[in-house]
Amino acid sequence: MTEPVLYKMGRKNGLWATLTPTAGLRQTWQLAISTRGRGGAKLVAPLLETGPLRPLATVTIKGEAFPLTIDWHEQKRGGILGFGGERKLGTEGGVLSWEMRWVPLAGAEGTFKVEMRLKTTPRRSGSLRIDLPTPLYQAEVWAIPEAAGRGHRAICARSGYSAHFVALTTECGEAGWEEGGGFRADLPTFSLGGGKLVAFCLGFGAAASLSEARAALVAQYAAHASAELHTPVVLLPLDPEAVVRRLTAPEAYAVQGMERLYLKSPLAADEGTFYAGFPHEPAGALKSLSDWNRRCETPEIPRLLRFGAGGICADFQVMGQEGQAEPNKGAFWDKMTLGMGTDYADGATHGLRANARLARHLFLLHAAGGEPLLKQSALNICQWLMLKQNETGFYSGARFHATRGLSGDGKVLPQPCALDGAEAIRAFVLAYAATHVEVWIKAAWKVAQFLLDERAGEFDEHSPVAVAGVITSLLALDAEAPNADLRVAIREWAAWLRILPLNPGSPALNPDCLHAGLFDCAQAGFRLFALTRDMADLRYAFAALHAIPAESRRASWRTIAAHQSALIALAGLLPQSKIDFDKPSVTLDWRVFAPDPAAAPFLRLEPVLSESASQEEVWVEWLPLVCRGTDQLLLLALAPPSVEAITITKNNKSPLLRDLRTGIEDAAASLRPLPGEPWANVGLFTVDP
Repeated sequence: MTEPVLYKMGRKNGLWATLTPTAGLRQTWQLAISTRGRGGAKLVAPLLETGPLRPLATVTIKGEAFPLTIDWHEQKRGGILGFGGERKLGTEGGVLSWEMRWVPLAGAEGTFKVEMRLKTTPRRSGSLRIDLPTPLYQAEVWAIPEAAGRGHRAICARSGYSAHFVALTTECGEAGWEEGGGFRADLPTFSLGGGKLVAFCLGFGAAASLSEARAALVAQYAAHASAELHTPVVLLPLDPEAVVRRLTAPEAYAVQGMERLYLKSPLAADEGTFYAGFPHEPAGALKSLSDWNRRCETPEIPRLLRFGAGGICADFQVMGQEGQAEPNKGAFWDKMTLGMGTDYADGATHGLRANARLARHLFLLHAAGGEPLLKQSALNICQWLMLKQNETGFYSGARFHATRGLSGDGKVLPQPCALDGAEAIRAFVLAYAATHVEVWIKAAWKVAQFLLDERAGEFDEHSPVAVAGVITSLLALDAEAPNADLRVAIREWAAWLRILPLNPGSPALNPDCLHAGLFDCAQAGFRLFALTRDMADLRYAFAALHAIPAESRRASWRTIAAHQSALIALAGLLPQSKIDFDKPSVTLDWRVFAPDPAAAPFLRLEPVLSESASQEEVWVEWLPLVCRGTDQLLLLALAPPSVEAITITKNNKSPLLRDLRTGIEDAAASLRPLPGEPWANVGLFTVDP
């Protein structure tokens, strides 16, 4: 029989598998995927071309190789394609049987879980080599190095006609692309008794460029190996109150004149050095104190906000002298030592990332307190950022020469693939919100359009912090101007972020010796979850927090921001919720819930423990939010699995609670696990006035 055989692959994906045999004693098989419609069959991708000279797999036992070829094929329930064979094993006797199943993955067209079982009678041990001989012409091949570091193999190969991607999650001694065309995986020691399973994931699809194929592979690998990439082992308390006490203590600030304060660096080696930008970002610390004051009113905080932010704006900004050209007017120095401004490395440059983040924090502090100086200083930064954009709308580097009377004053230090310029989006979006001048939102779109055109595949050498910065920037633009293309790009970058390792010792993740980069990655994960509602993003965020050493959590102002974001992100478990991390607020239907300092004094919360709980596991993080229109309370609670419920007292009474996840009204406040995640219990309740 030499006629092609058609099999429907899955129920709803519209794909057909065509097995084409050739005549002869030992047949050669071709496997291709196609679509069928009114115009007939259309080839999507050739997958395999296997036969005696190019076997699908080879088993080696005691130095003797046995190639495996297809003897039978059939369709199984659920659109599963199966084929296999059987052969004798040399002169000693024995039989080797094998089967390969191609299982279509729901919701991922063109992606299959491939399972192969081998069994020998009697039992043997040997080596296994799997070949997927794929006829691609002049294929471009790329692998994810971070996958290999985890013992996984993730490879894509693209030709001018089609693209194929494969993510191998088996423990392979070697895996790669054969020069003759095809994927290969070697298992040097393999038990052939009992039908041991070898499984991997294979996907295919057209790609206009290798960068597009890279992006598809990253997304596939992140989805296939999601549970193995980042798993919080233990949920850790953040204790933001301790950080607030440190930041509100008088000894945490240096007094400058009558109306200025400098927040001291938490590092003893920085005595006499004060920061405005990278890596300590004191304006971010002031913004965190402002958010805390909205939750728990603290008398010292308003004064610190006014004089601390004023000290930054008055002394660190480049203003220039009258009549003198100043190409960096409006930019800020990273730090000040003995009255002299420098960058973070004691040089004479201004950084895009540091200035963009400072502008964002100043805008948010202005929105909270109304100080005009903060708004004007932030707008000065945005004007500088806009003037530094190149013809593509992006930036040709990450830093610019300061004014020293040289020909290079104000010019970029070339670094074409730097991603620091993406941070300008968040500053431009807030400038638009503060002024309603469209030039700012247009500038933000120029930066975003460059990122959309270049795609994530061009930036595979960057750190998780740089990728997190891109994600939070695109999310900010999408919140102001929702766009379908933006959301596609955000999901691609999110997949890239999840596959990158979180190594606390990495300089990029620990620039301030307090692991600021890990906090940035966690913030990106929380914001992603608010958009995607994908538990993989929430798991990633808590994994980043788990990787932060305890001493950094106790000392960094970012602990306050992370605590707030972690709890507000839990509202993403409610399908109808809308979350704003900057204000902050949670919107349910038409009700807007926000922190209110009047709520905390009248509430008390106590954990209810399981019988097996230890004393170290007894804690609950919680956040009360108030709807001004209805005086309803929204309570967000997070606890380890050992805390099964909480007791809530309002005005010394037990109020009636409505569990927003179940709709049940009761006086008991039971905490429930995150969907599919056993490492945390959460509660979302409303309390009527």
